[in-house]
Formats: sequence, C-alpha cells, structure tokens
Amino acid sequence: MVALDPRNLPATVDDIDFSDLEKQFQVDGVGDTFDNFVVIDNLPVVDEVKKPRLIKLLDKKFSPMGKIKPDGIEMPMDTSLAKPKSKGFAFVEFETPEGAREAIQKMNNHPLDKSHVLAVNAFMDIEKYLGTNETYEEPVVEEFKEKEHLKSWLSDPRARDQFFVITGANLKVLWNEKTEEPSIDVDRNNWTETYSSWSPKGSFLLTTHRPGIGLWGGKSWEKQRRFVHPGVFHSSFSPNEKFLVTWSPEPINYKQVIASLGPEGRSENQFTEYDNGHQLCIWDTFTGALLRSFPTYREGTKEPLTKFPGQIFKWSPSSKYFASITPGQSLSIYESATMTLLDKKSIKVPGIKDFSWSSAIAVDERSGKEVPEMIAYWTPESGNLPARVTILSVPSKEIIRTKNLFSVDNCRFAWHPSGKYLCVTVQRHSKNKKQLFSNLEIFRVSEKDIPVDVVEMKDSAVSFAWEPTDKGPRFAVLHTDNPTPPQLNNSGMALTTVRTNVSFYKFEKSQAGGVIKTQYTLVKTLAEKNTTELSWSPRGRHIILGTLRTTQAWDLEFYDTEWDPTEGQAQKGIADAERIYQVAANEHYGVTDLEWDPTGRYVLTSASSWRHTIENGYILWDFKGECLYRSRDDKFRAICWRPRPKSLLSDEQKRVIRKNLKKYSKIFDEEDRRSALAITSEMFAQRRRVLDEWNAWRKKVDALLEKEKELADKSGYRFASLDDQEILIVEEIVETVIEEKEEEVKE
Repeated sequence: MVALDPRNLPATVDDIDFSDLEKQFQVDGVGDTFDNFVVIDNLPVVDEVKKPRLIKLLDKKFSPMGKIKPDGIEMPMDTSLAKPKSKGFAFVEFETPEGAREAIQKMNNHPLDKSHVLAVNAFMDIEKYLGTNETYEEPVVEEFKEKEHLKSWLSDPRARDQFFVITGANLKVLWNEKTEEPSIDVDRNNWTETYSSWSPKGSFLLTTHRPGIGLWGGKSWEKQRRFVHPGVFHSSFSPNEKFLVTWSPEPINYKQVIASLGPEGRSENQFTEYDNGHQLCIWDTFTGALLRSFPTYREGTKEPLTKFPGQIFKWSPSSKYFASITPGQSLSIYESATMTLLDKKSIKVPGIKDFSWSSAIAVDERSGKEVPEMIAYWTPESGNLPARVTILSVPSKEIIRTKNLFSVDNCRFAWHPSGKYLCVTVQRHSKNKKQLFSNLEIFRVSEKDIPVDVVEMKDSAVSFAWEPTDKGPRFAVLHTDNPTPPQLNNSGMALTTVRTNVSFYKFEKSQAGGVIKTQYTLVKTLAEKNTTELSWSPRGRHIILGTLRTTQAWDLEFYDTEWDPTEGQAQKGIADAERIYQVAANEHYGVTDLEWDPTGRYVLTSASSWRHTIENGYILWDFKGECLYRSRDDKFRAICWRPRPKSLLSDEQKRVIRKNLKKYSKIFDEEDRRSALAITSEMFAQRRRVLDEWNAWRKKVDALLEKEKELADKSGYRFASLDDQEILIVEEIVETVIEEKEEEVKE
C-alpha cells in the first residue's frame, strides 16, 4: 500500500489505493468461470482397473474438439463400496471455452458403444439449473413483429425491375424508368466496401466488408443476416438461396475473431478450434449458422488446391449436393443436408481436370419423370488411354454415358438451361500439334442411351452459347483461326482485337427409309467480327454480339434470329439464314460488361472504373438496340439487374396469356401513355413553379430598388439607370429545319 501523508489523509476507506496489495496477494484461478468444463453422463460403471482405459478412450474421443488440459479428465469414484467403482459420469477440462462448446455440439447424444449414449453438458449448466426458481412464473410473450416480405419488389404496380449501382463508396438500388432517369428505392453511403451481388432469386442484396458479409432485404432494406468472416474476398449462393459460401485468403484464427468482436459481439462468432487454418465456409442463409468450413490450401503451404479457391465448390441444380475435385486425383460429392461426403467417400478419378453439374433437373421425354441429377467430368489422355468425357448419375454414382476422345488439349462444358442437352467443346490438335481446331460433342441426356451429335469445325471455338429456350434447340458459337488470346493489361483489358466469326446452328430431325437421322446444321456465319462475347436474351430469339474489355473496339451488334422480312404476310420459302438479321449496330466506348434484364426487354452495358478511367458509366438499351438512357460518372464501378424468382404460372396459363397478348397490350399501351402524360405534366408543373419563383424574386428586388431610388433622391444623389447607358441591339436570325423531303426530278 502506498505510504499515506498524515497531513493529507483520504476522506474515506474507499479512497485508499490497495492495488499494490491486490497484485501481491493475487491467487491465480480465483474468479475464473467454468465455461471450459463439460460433464459427461451415461458412462459405463468401471472399477479402478478399467478406469485408466476408459479415461484414455474419452481423451481420444474428445481431443479433436479442443485441447484438453493435462490430467483434465476427472472421473469420481464411489469409495463407500468394498471395491470402489465409478459413478457413471466424468468432468473434462478443456484449455478454452470454445473446445467445450465444440464437444457439447458434436458429442452430445453420441454413441460410445452399443449400450451407452453420451450426454454432454456444460458444467455451468449445473449451477444454472440448481438456481432455477421452482415457483412457476408466466413467461413474457414478446409481441409479434411481422417481417417485411423479401419479395416485396415484385408487387410494384408498374412491374418495374430493379438494379443496383456502385459509384465510389455509394451503393443505391434503382427502379428502371425506361427513357427517364431511374428512380431511387434506397441510397446509402459506405454500404459496401468492395463488391455487391444479388442472391439467385433476388431475395437478398449481399454487401462485402472487412469483418464479413451482410445480407439486406425487404421493403425498407433492413439487415437480415450478418456472417463474420474476416477478409472475405469471394462469396456465392446455392441455387435455392439456402446456403451461402464465403472464402477469404486469410486462414481463420478463431481467437483473433473473438478478440476483434469484443465482449458485446462475441455471440456472433461461429468459429471453433476445428475451423482454425480454414479459408472457405458454408453457412445457412436463413439462420446464420456456420455449417462447415474447409481448407483450400495444401496442408502446410500457401499453395491453393485449385486456380480459383473461392469457387472450389459447385452446386447441383436442386442444391441437395455440392462437389469439388482434387485435380488429377478424385471427385468429392457432398450432401448439403449433412455437410458430409456422399456414401462417406470420394470417387477416385485419376487425371480428372474439370467437372460440371447439370443446369436443371431434366424430364425424361418417354416417361415424363424427372431424370436424376447429373454431373459431367473429363480426363485427359494418359499413355495408351484416350481422353474421356463421363456423365455420372447422382446420388447413385452410376456412370450412365462415356465418350472417348483423341488428340485433346482441353474440354469445356455448357449445359442447356433446360438440362436436356450438354455441349462439350473439345479443343483438339493436329498430329504434328501445330494446329488447333474444335469439335462440339452434344449429348442429348434426356433421351434413351444419351445419343451424341458431333459438329466438326475447321478452326478453334472460343465461346459457346445456347439459346435459352427449348424450341429447337439452337446455339451460337464464336470461333477464330487465331486461337492465341490477345495480351492483357493489368486491369484485364485486351490491348488488341482478334478477328472472329459467329456461327448459328439448329437441330434437325429427318426420316428416310424408316431411319431417323438427327444432326445440327449450320444456319449462318457472320464473318470478320471483333466479337468477344455472345449474349442471348433470356427469352431467346434476340442476341447481342459484343466487343467487351478491349482498348481498340467497343461494338454492340443487336440481332433478331427470327426476323420476318414479309412483315407478317404469309410467304413461303424464307430461308433461316435470312431470318438472322441485324436490327442495330451501336458502340459504347470502353464497354466492360453487358447484362440483359430478367424479362429480355432491356439491356445494360457499362464501363467500370475498376477496369479503366475513361468515360465510365452505363447505358440502358431496349432489345432492338435503341439507347433509352445514359449515365456518366467517373467513380462508376458496377451495375447489376435484380433477378426474378421462377414464375409460378403453369405452361397452360402462360399459353393462355400469350394467346390474349393483344388484348393485354392495349392495357399496357394505355398505361404507358398515361405515364408519359404524367411525366410531361410534372415537367411543365416544375417549369411553372421555377418561373413563378423567379417572377416573385424579381418583384421583390424591383420593390427594393424603388425604395433605394427614393432614398437617393431625398439625399441629393442621382441613381444610375439604363437610360444613361448606350444600348446596342444585336439581331440574330436562327433557322430550324421543320421538315425535309426528297423528290426525284424528271429531266
């Protein structure tokens, strides 16, 4: 205790400083909680001889949950017996409370043997339940608060679509107003630190922050969930939105996470000692629970298992399964319900390079029943073994189709949106390996024995795109005789353009001599283009050939693949090639991204400042290539349409609507006319309001001027006026062309 000055004693005992005494006589452990202790019940009753073996077994079972302190397992014995025996329970002391919580979560109700199922509880629960008041008290029922509907934007009276725009540190969600400036639904600064994205059905808006991920939704855009994952760099949803995958290049350190959250936010920590060193997490979107974490680096190194570790998992269309590969070794399929391997083991596939789930659950054309989910993968040539494409049925893991291939450099998968067709773009080389060319191997997976159609090409296929409708089917392929990719700058912009061709194919079925012949035939080739991307409308028929992310060209060509040159008049003999017609050719300087809206009526093209800093902004087009609205902002970063959930209407209801479309179109035309009139009326009202304000101000100023003149006259001063100035009148004639006609003059 600090020596006291008799002349300046503390007023009370409470004012005396005892800190030095407290430090000197402090006893370690006093005041600590017992959060790191668990109680294990339902243990076998053993004697002194078998006790060490049982403790060793418990140590083996519970050590994976967290490190146990030396001699941390205590098993009380009943010494009142002639031969002391255990009492059927034990205490386990972990080094951390997280280890205890992990043990409770994973070992409670875990079978130790056929006769004993463990009951694992927190030691602190004993004190908690001993202190429970035995007198019944009526529980306080919280008042029900109705949550906002996550799909509220679909009830918009004008059926408008939404999109978000990131500009600098600002993120806003806007309504599409066609030719007018988009109206704001929500506008917030610093809402996201890097990127944002929509969930697949549009229910959530995802924002990214240094501590983790935030999900927002509802009419007032309240936070729905928060997922703590420091340094998160990549995120994605399962198709049904139930699961969220996050990845961070920083390995998880759960102690650092707890320290960063502080006492108030500690409850938000989902990590345990098991998650240490992992980078990828799978969460339950609706409850916020961490379901499982995975490492994405090779053990003991910083070498990633795959080129894009954040995208290591791919989801099945039903979201019941997700899968990954260990390149060159195996294919691992997990069940999302349990987060464990299907049949508790991976499938050994020596040499496996890539895989792809079917895009949808297809329907068998003969039985009308749903086909099991499928996964396709390929393996390269090895010695005398050819390259092979394999289609696997899940969950049976039955191989339902294989195709051997030769002289293969690479394979790329493209499933039709219906899940009925799979195109494998096979990049092949000549015998001397100096030339590259492509084959398209198209599997019809919904038909018996899965027949394969082959489209042979003389040059190299760069990109493949199915028309997203089931009529046909048809596809477009981008190909070139110069497969060497152009050089890119640091932001991923191509420094040169490559001359490419775009070819359209359709499926044909014919019968001759009782034999049915099927093939994909070439409809038309558009040669000598700068195209880098093929983008079909979600409704099919219309396609855009875009030149994106280059520093030399920025072309946007709009095509109608079902153009009617007769303008609706019945006329036979119109070739399919004539129906592929360019309806517009435009340019968006510096364009980096292109996206159709969910209805297929509008298109957004944008120039992101993440790629370059020249004329950043976005343009809204209609499907015919007409520019409707343009926005420029030097800080513009990204824009993205809000997805719509799958329609609830049946095919029959859709057919009836299409049949009566002319009747509905009159209603829509009238609504558009009223909307245009409302906008015009609002514009005139605004102009009138501004003019009235101006006139009122002039009237006020004129009155003040008159008063100043009167005061000046009384004081003997002469007030300057316009009459004292020389006025020069300049008359300028402006001509405006109202109408222009061209007439042929006969000589």
